[in-house]
Amino acid sequence: MDSKDSGLPDEAALSSFAAGGLRERLGLDPGHLALGLTVARNHLARGAVGDALRIYGTLVLCDPANTDFQLGLANCASMGGEHHIAMQAASALIATAPGDPRGYLLSGRSCLMLGHADEAREDLGDALRIALSNGDQAVADEARLLLDRLAAVSAQ
Repeated sequence: MDSKDSGLPDEAALSSFAAGGLRERLGLDPGHLALGLTVARNHLARGAVGDALRIYGTLVLCDPANTDFQLGLANCASMGGEHHIAMQAASALIATAPGDPRGYLLSGRSCLMLGHADEAREDLGDALRIALSNGDQAVADEARLLLDRLAAVSAQ
């Protein structure tokens, strides 16, 4: 059965989508998306989380492989209490940039908020290990803090 019979997109369509095919079909260039990223960050900075979340979601649809868009979506969704969305964006960030500790940190934080302690421990441990090897002290510090909190809760 081919993908047309199953109702699923074929591999070429998925590859095109992942490479920014929607952006191209809409006639947008990377500069437009960069402007959108600035607008989303400004909305988030002024506390308009819902507006920022919609913009980040649109940016991710236009260019799913862009790590800045996935990172922004994960952060924004986490701030808005949308931890399932944050975890999905963090997972996409891990898939596209496995050497970036921020994806693991955001995934671990989301798992923690959703009550998935074992998964949180694993992701936060990965974030800490990668951050230390990359010299990313801020991510290492936050991962260590969350791991310590998780250990304290588990010890009770």
